[in-house]
Amino acid sequence: MPAASGRSVLFHYPILNMGGAEKSTLRLMKALADRGWAVTLVLTTGGGQLEADVDPRVEIVRLRPGGHGVRFAAARGLAERLKALPDLLAYGTGRLIGAIRMLPFLGRRFDAAAVMIHSLDPFFVTRVVRADQKIVWIRNDLKGIDPDGWVAAQLQRYAPDIDHFVSVSGVSLHSLLEAVPGARGKAGVVYNVLDAGGMRALGQAAADPFPPRSAPEEVRILTVGRLSDRDKAIFRLVEVARALKDRGLAFRWYLIGDGPDRRALEQRIAAADVADRVILMGQSGNPFPAYRHADLVAMVSNHEGLCGVINEAKVSGAAVLAVKVSGIDEQLTDGDNGWVIDNNETAIIEALSDLIQSPEKVARVRNDRYPAAILDDALKLDQIEALFLGHRP
Repeated sequence: MPAASGRSVLFHYPILNMGGAEKSTLRLMKALADRGWAVTLVLTTGGGQLEADVDPRVEIVRLRPGGHGVRFAAARGLAERLKALPDLLAYGTGRLIGAIRMLPFLGRRFDAAAVMIHSLDPFFVTRVVRADQKIVWIRNDLKGIDPDGWVAAQLQRYAPDIDHFVSVSGVSLHSLLEAVPGARGKAGVVYNVLDAGGMRALGQAAADPFPPRSAPEEVRILTVGRLSDRDKAIFRLVEVARALKDRGLAFRWYLIGDGPDRRALEQRIAAADVADRVILMGQSGNPFPAYRHADLVAMVSNHEGLCGVINEAKVSGAAVLAVKVSGIDEQLTDGDNGWVIDNNETAIIEALSDLIQSPEKVARVRNDRYPAAILDDALKLDQIEALFLGHRP
C-alpha cells in the first residue's frame, strides 16, 4: 500500500513501561510514521520507562503527571484502597488534570483512534476523541487474565461504539468472541509488528552479557520478562531451579527484567539456596545479545497473548522452551523450532532436566524458522491501514 500522506491516528495507552505490548506499540507507531501517518500517542500517565524510545515523529500527550495517584488507582478492593487513602488526594488531582487535558481532543479529528490494550477503559477513545474508526487491541486470552469478567463486561459495554477489535493471536480472538458478543463481525487477527531486521541488528550491537561459565558443560538458561508472579510465574521458577540443582545439573538461569515482585523473588531465591543458579540481571533496553549467547530461552509464564519474548528469541535464532499459553501453537512447532510443554512445574523440571543433559536436542531447535504470517510486517501494516481507513482487509 502506498504511503498514507495526510492520514492521522491516535493511540491511547495507560503508561509506557517496559513490556511486550509496549514495545510492539512502539514498533507499530514507527512503522506507520514511516508510511506517512501523523501519529499521536496519548498516555493516561506520563513518566514510563519507554517514553524515551518513542519515535521523535510521534506527538506525545500525557493526560496525568507521572506518579499522580498511581497507588490508589492500582488498588483493588476495600482493604487495599483504605491503605492507599493518603494517595486519594493525588488521585483526585490527577483525574482532574486528565479531564482538563482531554478537552482539546474534542476539537481535533483523526482517521482512526485505538485503545492499545484491552484492559484500558475505552471511554476517552469512544466518547471524547473524534475519529472515523475506533479500535481496541486485544493482547491476551481473556479466559486466562479476566477470571471475574471485568474486562469482558467493559468491552461489551463499549462494543457498539467500537468499529474493530484487533487480536494479536487466534486464541485471543476466540476468547474475545466467546466473552464479548458485541465483538462478533468486528474482530480479526493481526500479529504484532516485529521489525526482525532491527532485532537482529540489536543482537549484534553488544558483546556476550553473561559471565564466564563455571564449567564447560554449564548450560545458560535465559528468561526475559516482567518480574510479576501472577502473569510470569516467576516464583515457581525458583522451585524448578532448586529441583534441577538437587539433581546435580550444571546450569545458571539468568532473568532479564524488573517488576513488582522482584523483592519477594530475591527472598525466595535466598531461602531456596539457589543464588548461585538464579541470577537477576535487571532491566535491559537490549536483550538481543542475551538471546544470541544463551543456550536455551525458557518461557514459563502463566499467561501470554502472542508471546513477544518468543518472537524476539526466534528472530534471534535461539533455542526456546515454552509452556502452553495462548498463541504458542501459532509460534512454535514442537521439536522443529522449539519445545512446547505442559504448563506446570513438573513438566518444566523434566523438560529442562532433559535438555540440560542433551545439547544435541537443543541444537536441533537453534534456528530462526518462524511462521511467515508472523514475520511479514508489510502484510500486517497493510491490514492495519485498511482498518484505520474503514476497509475490511
